[in-house]
Amino acid sequence: MDLFKNFLIVQALVTTLNRLPPLKTFMMDLIYPEAVRKNHPFDRLSYSDLQLPTKNIPLVTRGSVSYALTPDTTKISQIDPANFTPSITISAADVNRFRTLSLAGQQTLVDGYIDRLRRSVRKSTEALAIQSTTGKIEYDIRTADGTMDVYKVDFGTPKTVTISKKWDDPNTKVGDIVAGIGQIVDSIQKTSEGTDIVHLIKHDVYAALVSKAAALNNSELIKVFENYVQIGNAKFIICSARYYNYKTKSFVDAIPDGTVRSIARDDAFALFYCALDSLDANFASLPFYVNSVKLDDPEGVKFVGQSRPMPVPNVDAIRETKVLA
Repeated sequence: MDLFKNFLIVQALVTTLNRLPPLKTFMMDLIYPEAVRKNHPFDRLSYSDLQLPTKNIPLVTRGSVSYALTPDTTKISQIDPANFTPSITISAADVNRFRTLSLAGQQTLVDGYIDRLRRSVRKSTEALAIQSTTGKIEYDIRTADGTMDVYKVDFGTPKTVTISKKWDDPNTKVGDIVAGIGQIVDSIQKTSEGTDIVHLIKHDVYAALVSKAAALNNSELIKVFENYVQIGNAKFIICSARYYNYKTKSFVDAIPDGTVRSIARDDAFALFYCALDSLDANFASLPFYVNSVKLDDPEGVKFVGQSRPMPVPNVDAIRETKVLA
């Protein structure tokens, strides 16, 4: 509807988004920060588009063919990201009241609509980011006929590490835990050149580490903080991230019980925003877009948010370790 179009042109939308407070979610901020988020000009991702790990390459003899950085593989041929399209419907009566507001009042109201839509998209993208760290995305998707199905992308399965001694065993010493950390790091280094390794845990593992730290009176070797435990240069961060599963109608924790998920987050993780299926957005690749649609029966206006995100993990830089009995 023309009454709202000036508030929703791309530049006006960008101005609004910059004016609104920044949104923060655990997994996106930690594993997929701004530096690795990319606008992708196509509606699909092919294998060659992915942010593949960069290793040192061999020399080539003079006059010979160049060394191809993209391996000749069909492990992932194409990914077709699905859409997040939340909407808010405004009745004709509310539109009529909107017309009576000053320009500043109208902008405040539109800001509120945009904020609700972007928060929904951000939480949903966070859910994809959480699932991606398992190597698989299996997310609820509503089909054209209104039924629910599961959208799947398989990036591979992260390797598991088996430690010698469980960390909640009363006979386990801090030295045993340090040895276990060494096993995890050594395993990651066999398949990844990442050095910024974060270890994600739930409160059960945190409690076990705090118990061991208490015996050492919070020494320099193992130090306890509000949201993490530092053991040497290894940081074990409490991850409370979770998402809602519409099939089971329950929340799913990002990290399983008794488990450490270790991620070399500086090794080829990327979050792509693919081109939108939107004429109003000129099919642009944007992290988030909103347009308005006039409704006839009953009359009103629908604000529709759009985003096509795809978090792409490097499963070779992820390890899963069961540390509690």
